[in-house]
Amino acid sequence: MKPHIPYTAIHAVLFVFAIFIFGACLEENPRDRIDEEQAFSNTTNLYLNTVANLYNYIGGNSDSQGLQGTARGVYDLNTFTSDEAIVPTRGGDWYDGGLWQALYTHQFLPSLQPFEGTWNYLYKVIVKCNQAIEHLKSFDTDNHSAVPITKYIAEARAIRAMYYYYLLDSFGNVPIVMTSSIAMEEAQQSTRNGYPL
Repeated sequence: MKPHIPYTAIHAVLFVFAIFIFGACLEENPRDRIDEEQAFSNTTNLYLNTVANLYNYIGGNSDSQGLQGTARGVYDLNTFTSDEAIVPTRGGDWYDGGLWQALYTHQFLPSLQPFEGTWNYLYKVIVKCNQAIEHLKSFDTDNHSAVPITKYIAEARAIRAMYYYYLLDSFGNVPIVMTSSIAMEEAQQSTRNGYPL
């Protein structure tokens, strides 16, 4: 006669075995990420993780994000608030809660979601530009004398200026933020009368 193993003992053995197997899988060593020290350790990584990274934000992956190619973003707000294009509404098709009609007739409120989303998107990229410039300015040029830091900073500033152009064009007087660590209360609103970006 075979010895009878209690049902709970089988569960306990299986539980310990599962913990052993799955516990071995918990240690993570992602190969697609590097720490901050490595991200800015040499010329190539410095450029890729500061300036080149900013180009990823030109296109968007959701509504109100990206300069063009996404619904209700900068391109749509510039196009459908002018005589360049109109979205005809036929019955319920393309009505979208009256969004397109409101844009074309200029009867919209600033709280309209595409405006808020576009505002947030443009400032997000400006903050990323400021962070890139701050990383570039803090880079140790003594050990890497061949790095064209001034060119990298100029490129990041040009991208930031482009985003400020879209902000000024779309919204008028906007706060000019030149650092990534400014508090909202300290941001000063400026006018469209030329500000050095």
